[in-house]
Amino acid sequence: MAANSRNRKKVKSSANLGKAKPSSSSQVLPSPVAYVSVRGYEQENVFSAVEQAMELAHWKKYVRGKKIFIKPNLLSDQVVPGQCTSPWVLEAVIKIIKTLGSGVQISVGDADVATSKQVEPAARNWGVMDICKRQGVKFINLSKEKTVNVKMDGVIFKNMPIPKILVDADTIVTVPVVKTHNVTTMTCSLKNQWGCIPTFRHQYHLVADKCISDINSFLKVKFAVADATICLEENGPRVGRPKFVGAVMASNDRVAMDSAACKIIGVNPMAVAHVKEAGLRGLGSNDYSIVGDTKLFWSRRFKPALLKNHPIVMIELFLRKIPGIRWIVFNTPLFKIPAWIASKYNSFWWYNREGKGFARDLIRKNALARNEFEPLLQRIGKL
Repeated sequence: MAANSRNRKKVKSSANLGKAKPSSSSQVLPSPVAYVSVRGYEQENVFSAVEQAMELAHWKKYVRGKKIFIKPNLLSDQVVPGQCTSPWVLEAVIKIIKTLGSGVQISVGDADVATSKQVEPAARNWGVMDICKRQGVKFINLSKEKTVNVKMDGVIFKNMPIPKILVDADTIVTVPVVKTHNVTTMTCSLKNQWGCIPTFRHQYHLVADKCISDINSFLKVKFAVADATICLEENGPRVGRPKFVGAVMASNDRVAMDSAACKIIGVNPMAVAHVKEAGLRGLGSNDYSIVGDTKLFWSRRFKPALLKNHPIVMIELFLRKIPGIRWIVFNTPLFKIPAWIASKYNSFWWYNREGKGFARDLIRKNALARNEFEPLLQRIGKL
């Protein structure tokens, strides 16, 4: 990396196809996905990469209206780089969207998971609350928002309670992290909307591929900016190992973006059920073309997230396949017991045994991670 954004090379705009071009001009062309490398170790370098990626993806064509909701990933209240959306990437997205004018109302938020009320502590520990205050935007805990029951023509969902703020939004901008996932193989811009459903999504892990498409079919997600600065491999999405990639992606096509993210991770998008399903339903195209830093776009071969390496998730999915046991464990007050176990495994056992060490090791070796995350860890006393 260069030491300063002034030394940044001019980003190419020529296309590099993730899959072969259609042979007939009458066929739909591959969807463009911007890929821009972060050249430098400071916040200004990350901002520059986000800005260039969004411009290459023509964000102003898609991010419109007065009510804009930005959906980061705030899965963990522990600060291990790669678990949640980079604060620097998120703040860059907010600042860029604010250029639309003072009449635009911007909200940022995520929801709690079934096993933990993590979203507000995560927003504090990762600096998101501070970013929202600094930028004059509202932070939203979707788990506390009023919901409205909406009709859906989904494969799994025919109706669903959705936070009203998402229903009322003119545009949703999703800002995920590129990660492996022990249930869905990988997660990026499609799976990030799973966090828009605050109350019952854990009940649908066995049919997540279809549910993800149902949710994305309804929500007005018009644009995606993927954080691939520091990703997560191995036991993602929560207890994985940070992996530095040093890039930002942007596109209006979530299927194309996730197909490109599959390339980075080193998996076939047609082998990722929810990405394939979304493409078959016409939510986007699995054919993509890379614009931007085309020569730097290649597979990093992430270590996969395997169920056998995550006993909590493996046991959960096994129990969900047994009808009577499933109802008792997941639909009665007994659910508090496995939820407590899962929470303690993630936040105490794994974090103290491995996660804390992962964070310290990355900060010691990587200047970008050190500049972004060392202040956060010092502030919460975890360095």
